[in-house]
Amino acid sequence: NGITQMADYFAEIGVDAIWLSPINKSPMADMGYDVSNYTDIDPLFGTMDDFDALVAKLRQIDVKLVLDFVPNHSSDEHPWFNMSVNRVPGYENFYVWENGTTLPNGTHVPPNNWISLFSGSAWEWNEVRKQYYLHKYLIKQPDLNYRDDALKSNMTAVIEFWLDKGVDGFRMDAVQQIYENSSFPDEPAVANTSGDTYATQQHNFEMNQPETFTLLGDWADVVYNRVQQDGRPRAMFLEVYDTIPTTMQYYNNGNRSLMFPFNFQLLTQGDQSTRPADLKKIIDEWMTSMPNGCVANWVVGNHDNGRVADRYGHEMIDSMNLLNGVLPGIKVVYYGDEIGMMDTFIRWDQTRDASGLKLGPDHYQEGSRDPERTPMQWDNTTSSGFSTNNTPWLPVNPNYWLLNEAYEISAPASHLKVFQALARARKDPVLQRGDYNVYVPDNDTLIVLRSYNESYFALIINMGSGVRTYTSQDLHGYDINMTVVVASVNSGLTIGTNLQSGSLNVSLRPKASVLLRSGSTAASSRSTAASSRARLLTTSALLICSLLAFLFRSISVLRIE
Repeated sequence: NGITQMADYFAEIGVDAIWLSPINKSPMADMGYDVSNYTDIDPLFGTMDDFDALVAKLRQIDVKLVLDFVPNHSSDEHPWFNMSVNRVPGYENFYVWENGTTLPNGTHVPPNNWISLFSGSAWEWNEVRKQYYLHKYLIKQPDLNYRDDALKSNMTAVIEFWLDKGVDGFRMDAVQQIYENSSFPDEPAVANTSGDTYATQQHNFEMNQPETFTLLGDWADVVYNRVQQDGRPRAMFLEVYDTIPTTMQYYNNGNRSLMFPFNFQLLTQGDQSTRPADLKKIIDEWMTSMPNGCVANWVVGNHDNGRVADRYGHEMIDSMNLLNGVLPGIKVVYYGDEIGMMDTFIRWDQTRDASGLKLGPDHYQEGSRDPERTPMQWDNTTSSGFSTNNTPWLPVNPNYWLLNEAYEISAPASHLKVFQALARARKDPVLQRGDYNVYVPDNDTLIVLRSYNESYFALIINMGSGVRTYTSQDLHGYDINMTVVVASVNSGLTIGTNLQSGSLNVSLRPKASVLLRSGSTAASSRSTAASSRARLLTTSALLICSLLAFLFRSISVLRIE
C-alpha cells in the first residue's frame, strides 16, 4: 500500500517504470531472495488484493511495473524442497542433489570444491535424503534443477501467473548461475589466491552454461507472446556481472528482442578516481560490443553496491544522473539517487544483511549491503516520513533532516529538480533516437554529443578541481545557438539561458555539468511533433529507450505507514 499511496510521485518526477525487489512470500534469510512461494505476496508487504490495487494505480498513471524474479534458487522452506528431500514422486529432482563421498570414518565429503558466493562450500549435507544439495548462495537457498522438466514447467507457469496479474516485465536475478556443468568437475583456482572465498575460484563450470541461454530465450518467448496478444510492451532484464564479451551473449536474438543484460560498467568500474577518458572507454566499449539492433542500458546504482554519491563523490550526483540519462538507451536508477541519498553507517548490532552477518562483528562491513539499503528519505519528520515508527528496519541516514524529497521538490534548485528536468528532456527525439559521440577535450572534461535530424544535445561535465570555460571549439566546431536545458545544482547556470552562435562561452564549476540543446524550445516542439508518426511505429522500442527503473527495496518502501 505504501507504493500505491506514493505512486503519483513516480509520474511527477518522470519515472516510466518501477522495479520492485522480491515481494514473494519468504522467510527473509536474504531479504526476499529466498522465495518460499512464487505466486504469493509476503504478509510483510501486504496481500494479493494490495498488489492488484498497485497494478491498477500504475496503469492509471501510465507507469510500468517490473518484478524481481529469482529463478536460480528457492528457500529451503519452500514446499518443493521438503518434498524433494523426502523423494516425493514428481519432486525428487526439483533441486540439485549429488552423493559426494563418505570416508571410512563416516565423514561426508562434498561432490567437488565449489565455493558459495557467501564463502564456504557450495554443498550442504541433508541427513534425511543422505545426499548433498547445491547452494551457490546461502545454505537456506538450495539451487533449483532445470534439467528436470517438471521444475522447468512450474517456473514457466510462475512467469505466466504474474503476466496474468498485469506485470510489464521481470528483472531476473542471478541468471548466470541457473545451470551448472552436469559432471560437476572441480573449479580451477585463481592464481595467487587462497582460502574459501568465492573470489579464489574461476567458476568455469557453474556459470554461463549453454542451457542457460536456451532457457532464457524460451522465457523471453513466453513474455513476447503476451506482447503479440495485447500489444503492451514488455521487457526482461537480466542480472549479469561479467566481462563485456560474456555479458553480450545474454543480449537478444530473433524475436527475443525484449531481453537485456544489465550494463553494470558505470556501477563497478568507476569511482572518485575515474577520469573522463575512463568514462569514455566504458561507454564506447559497451556501445561497440552490442549486437546489431540491440538497445543499451546504463546502471549507476543498485541494492548491491554503494550509492553513486559515495562512489563518485556527492558533488558528482547530478553529473552522473545526467550522464546516465543522456546516453542512448535505458536509464536505470536506484531509489533515492534522484535526491542524492548517501550510504549510511550501520553498526554491527543494527546489521540485517546475511552477507555481512556471516563475516562477524570485526569484518561485517566488508560484505554488508545495508548501508545502501536504508529507508527512502521522504521528509524531515519521524524516520524521514518512511514510517511512524522511531526504529525502522534499518536506521535512517542522519542527514535526512535536510536531504529529503519534500525539501528538494520545493527548493528552487535541487538534485530532484535536475532529475525532473532531465526526464522532460528525455522525451525529445534527439535523446530517444539520436546518434552519439563522446569527446574528451582535456583531462578534466567529458562531452557527450547527441544528434538527430540536424538537432543536437551536448552534455558537458567538468570533472576537474577548478573552473573551466567551454566554447564551440570544445563541441567539435558546432557553432550553433544553444539553450541550457538542464544544469547541475553546483553549476551556477540557469535553465533557459540562450547561448548565441559565434559567442558560445560556458563556465562550469568543479564537478558541475550542463545539458545544452540546439535551437529554441519552439524548435524542439516542432521536432517532437514532426516525429510523432515515427514514434507510433516504434512504441515498444521507445518504451525501452525511455524506461527508467526506480528500484525500491520493497522492505523499505512498502513499509510506509
